Amino acid sequence: MRKFFRPFLVLLAIFAGGEAFAIREVVISEIAWMGTSASTSDEWIELRNTTSQAIDLTGWTLRSADGTPAITLAGSVQTNDFFLLERTDDTSTSVAADQIYTGALGNTGEELILEDASSTDIYRTPVCLWPAVANVTNKAFERPHPPSFGTAPRT
Repeated sequence: MRKFFRPFLVLLAIFAGGEAFAIREVVISEIAWMGTSASTSDEWIELRNTTSQAIDLTGWTLRSADGTPAITLAGSVQTNDFFLLERTDDTSTSVAADQIYTGALGNTGEELILEDASSTDIYRTPVCLWPAVANVTNKAFERPHPPSFGTAPRT
C-alpha cells in the first residue's frame, strides 16, 4: 500500500509547485482571458465559494502579479455559488455580472492572486502559460468542479 502512495505524493508535490495544500473557501474557477468571438474585451473571471456560508468579498482584491488587472471586490458570494467579474461591461456572458472591472488579462498567461480584506493570500493560480488554442477557439480556462484546496500562500 505504501508503494502506491509514494509516487502519488511526489506527483502531488510537483503539481503544487512544492508548496503545502490548504483548504480554500474561495477559488478562481474560470478565466476567460481571450474574450469572446464578439470582442476580445469580453473577458471574465469567475470565483467560487466552496463553503456552506455566504462570504463578504468587500475589500478583497483580485490582481495579477504584473499589476494589471487590479480589482477591489465589492459584494458577497453566496453559499456554494459563483461571483462573476466581467471586464468593461456586462455583455461578456449571458449571466449577469456581480462586478465590472477594467484592465486586460495577458493573452499568454497570468498569475492571479486573490487576497482578503486584510491582504492575506486566499488563492493563487499557478504561474503558467494559457493554452494558446483558446485564443482562437474562445474557450475559457475552466475548473468545472474546482476542489476547495489550492497552493498555500507564499511566505
